[in-house]
Amino acid sequence: MKQGSQLNHAIKTIPIIDTNYLFIDGMSRSGKTSIAPVISSFKRVEHFKVRATFDRFLMMYESGDLSKQGFKYLFESDLLMDIWFSMMGRDVNNNHHDLTSVLNSPKCEEYLARAKKKDTPNTFDEIVKEIKERQLIFPFVCDDFMTSGTLLSEISQNFKYIVVMRNPIDMLFTWFRSGRGTRLGTDPRYTNPAFKIRDFDNIHYSMLDNAEEYNKANPLEKCFLVIEKQMVGYMNANLLHSSNTCLVPIENYWIETEKYIDKFETFLNTSRTEFTNDEMSGANVPRKKDTDTFSTKANMILDNINEKFSDRLKQLCQRYETEISDVYKLSSITKSPNGKFKDLSIDAFSQISSASEFSRGKRISKK
Repeated sequence: MKQGSQLNHAIKTIPIIDTNYLFIDGMSRSGKTSIAPVISSFKRVEHFKVRATFDRFLMMYESGDLSKQGFKYLFESDLLMDIWFSMMGRDVNNNHHDLTSVLNSPKCEEYLARAKKKDTPNTFDEIVKEIKERQLIFPFVCDDFMTSGTLLSEISQNFKYIVVMRNPIDMLFTWFRSGRGTRLGTDPRYTNPAFKIRDFDNIHYSMLDNAEEYNKANPLEKCFLVIEKQMVGYMNANLLHSSNTCLVPIENYWIETEKYIDKFETFLNTSRTEFTNDEMSGANVPRKKDTDTFSTKANMILDNINEKFSDRLKQLCQRYETEISDVYKLSSITKSPNGKFKDLSIDAFSQISSASEFSRGKRISKK
């Protein structure tokens, strides 16, 4: 059928397995991976997975390149197969250095033993029965789900979400440091869809209605435009304040980790285990508040975006501080002389705060 023609058919709904689904959601680089291993250490919680396909399904739906029923079919069928295969020991990550590797889970032996299970005509039903009896919780780390909460609610009203948000200054700093302003459409390892609209190339899916401004922006400003659009979407999302959602400002979690562990236990109706403290240590939590570094980041950013974007960033920060978290306040930073950090490179940003490094699933450097 040609694209854009009227559909005269419907795709049958895939009945997902009746179990406990947890989506640890947030914008990319919001700090989700400092939460996911800790959650996975809890009783009844499986080892978390990062399913980039889920994110890409959503991007293609938001851009109009995937219909609603197409999204729902792909999402539901992938969700079902992912859980089925996980319980069979299929498609598991065995890379020693990845956070998502089952080899770095304290429940590693159980996960590896599943590979010995033979798939017979009765195996699927046996797996479904086991999942229900044990009341397992399956966590998935994902990006930008909250902004499409209505769509996900149509699939299930019982999905639970831990939504991670991060101060706009830290978000913008880490996006630019990781090359998000230049990698889209140019880096083969960065597989998010890049769009071409009119004469504008490598456009982010969220910028299709703002392609001209995005195209004219410098790399740091490109990062800001996407963060502004998505963060406003998060703060406006009805699902953010649902009983199915646990909102976690990451700066608060890093400082008051025990408080949030208690929240997670209540929210998920489970409890920590003897492994939880080790996973907290591996994630380097709790951490101390670092106002000096925050001030430096803010000054570096404000020196390298134009006045219009600077004003909009300040407004975004003010809303975040009012509605989400005021651990760090832009109005309280120690201001540097104007132009001190002008035209700095990604390497210069990395010298202030380097990207995290991991070995065997443990954080070995500061974020």
